[in-house]
Amino acid sequence: MKSNRTAVAAPPGAGPLVRPDVEISDPLPPRRRRRSFMVIGGVMVLAGAIGVAGLLNAAGNRSDVLVLAHDVPVGQKIGTGDLRVVALPHEPGLATTPAAQRSAVVGRRAAVALNEGSLLTKRQLAGDSTLRSGEELVAVEVKRGMAPVDALHPGDGIRLVTTPRDGEAVPDKGAGPREVSGRVVTVGRPSTSGDVVVQVAVAQADSSGVAADAGRIAIVLKAKS
Repeated sequence: MKSNRTAVAAPPGAGPLVRPDVEISDPLPPRRRRRSFMVIGGVMVLAGAIGVAGLLNAAGNRSDVLVLAHDVPVGQKIGTGDLRVVALPHEPGLATTPAAQRSAVVGRRAAVALNEGSLLTKRQLAGDSTLRSGEELVAVEVKRGMAPVDALHPGDGIRLVTTPRDGEAVPDKGAGPREVSGRVVTVGRPSTSGDVVVQVAVAQADSSGVAADAGRIAIVLKAKS
């Protein structure tokens, strides 16, 4: 750093004027500037490499899972067109259904109402709804208010209680209405009047009686064990 004092001519009768010291700083040598730029560039390259590695690692941990392509009402069979496949990052504890199980899902019934765009989980699928040995399938039209429709799901155990016909005397207290145990297979959509058709599996010995009582049956949902 250099400091110069230069005398300047002064008016007659005045002493010489002296310019104030002015600090003159030398510019950063070119070599040092290049070294700084190289360090900054190296840091930026390293940060970019770390970001790319993170993205590649996340992409590598993705897995194909099933997602609902359409709304599926409760009790309805799931078709091939109701499902689509998406790739999601692997998250421990996230309940999903692998895309490889698609063929096993198609044909199963929805245990709850399935919404378009939601992930499909095994808990949303009804249990085996096929008839078991000694069972027969009966369609029961349930009048509005005669069944807990919103709580009925395929596979639920139920009691079918026959109600008296119009004008028919109520059974004595000791006799009670006729009851039959059954299992929900499907739950239809409510009609404009609020009536719902519920398909139930009952024992072969009870199927004829349940069919004859159709239209005046109340459904009681059994407690889940």
